[in-house]
Amino acid sequence: MNELIELFWFKYSQLQYAVKVADEHLVGILDRELEPILKAVYDEKAASVEDARLQFQFLIDILRFEADDMSCVLRHSRLLQSLINRYFAATRSTDLAGLDLERAPKLPNKGRADEGLLNEAILDSFPDRIAVITPDYRYLYTNPVNASRLDSRPMELIGRHIVEFIGLQRFEQRVKGYLDRCFAGEVVEYTFAKTVNARTVVVRCRMTPCRSSSGKLIGAILVIQEHADRRKAIAA
Repeated sequence: MNELIELFWFKYSQLQYAVKVADEHLVGILDRELEPILKAVYDEKAASVEDARLQFQFLIDILRFEADDMSCVLRHSRLLQSLINRYFAATRSTDLAGLDLERAPKLPNKGRADEGLLNEAILDSFPDRIAVITPDYRYLYTNPVNASRLDSRPMELIGRHIVEFIGLQRFEQRVKGYLDRCFAGEVVEYTFAKTVNARTVVVRCRMTPCRSSSGKLIGAILVIQEHADRRKAIAA
């Protein structure tokens, strides 16, 4: 239950960013991805009081965030009432009354190949640091490994400018130029060394253009690998 709810809010954060930058294509994609996740959370039969509490809190949070959209308020109010009927009504005959919901799988598809998006379930499990940076240099996606390196959770990075994490000097002198080349269609690779806890670490970064199925640029996919400097290890 908690994983589905976290996935919803992660996608919701991406949607808010897409709305902010007026990317209608990405808004449409994310809208379609959010719907099955919402249904999956609603359709999940709570196995404990805590799961039921999570469902109620989830719908209350949506009502709070969508308070300015009357159609959303009405819809989620009906869902909330239906949950009350499910768990507290004397009969269960009204569980789904008035709802236009299809039965959703417990694990909705996270990303569709025909839309050119990334399968976050797979990327989240990678040991390397992975992120998607938008053409205005903000995070659209980051896997947990990369977020942990930045002392954050993945949801906390969405929409934030990378300058916040690498500094203006490094951004202007190195990273921006590589990203601009990637946004222009080039696959870019570079390596540099840095010191971490008094030891030298070699960092390899690969940037690949991320496009939708229609060919529109969504951003750059960054894969960052870090290894100990073997040359120093051999010399020692």
